Amino acid sequence: MDFLERNIFTKLRADYFHSQEEMEPMTSFKKKQLEQLMTNISDFTNDEVVLSNHFLNYRFQKIVNNEHHAIDTSTETLEILYIIIRNVNGMLNRGIPLLGVISLGKFLRTKGDKVDFIKLDKWLSKLHLRRMAQLQGSILIEFFKFEPDELPFVTHLESATQKLTLHALHLSVKDTIEEWHFRQTHTGFVRNNGKILRRNLRQGLRYFNYAPIETTSNFILHFIRSLSEIEE
Repeated sequence: MDFLERNIFTKLRADYFHSQEEMEPMTSFKKKQLEQLMTNISDFTNDEVVLSNHFLNYRFQKIVNNEHHAIDTSTETLEILYIIIRNVNGMLNRGIPLLGVISLGKFLRTKGDKVDFIKLDKWLSKLHLRRMAQLQGSILIEFFKFEPDELPFVTHLESATQKLTLHALHLSVKDTIEEWHFRQTHTGFVRNNGKILRRNLRQGLRYFNYAPIETTSNFILHFIRSLSEIEE
């Protein structure tokens, strides 16, 4: 990490995890750069908790329904599953949502002792999201100084953690809001935005190895949705 990136994560650890750390001294120019980068950090935790793949989403809804009716219902385990899936949606659509990952860390620090991690691991395996969860945990360990024993679902650090996280940090809001692939011109012709299409494809490919089924389904879903928005 460079000087600015180190200071950003020092600030985030101090703000959200009360680490009592202080940022390295900065010039006024560097402070403005830091403020600009901080605006790139958005909270996507209000995203709908749903999976793009129809079959996996059916499994997810079944897990939720069965857990609500179980004798040993664990609301905390369901809650952490919701957070992980919200973050997965953020990753695939806009890049790693750092505040979403922070919310996962805060939940673990406050309610982690009530989570049934054996049950969570079983659910993540059913949904083919174990590596996506592990990537989120790897970020907490590498950037927020969590101890590995705080994250039982992390068996090893993902090698691309730093690269993916810093890439997301430098994505501006403008980079993440354009989602259309096709538009209809005033003359009635359908125009393809190749730049946005390629960007969204690259975005998905970054996470393909972590969740190939959900990544593919997410891209196809947005592609079809874009086509359906074209006026008849």
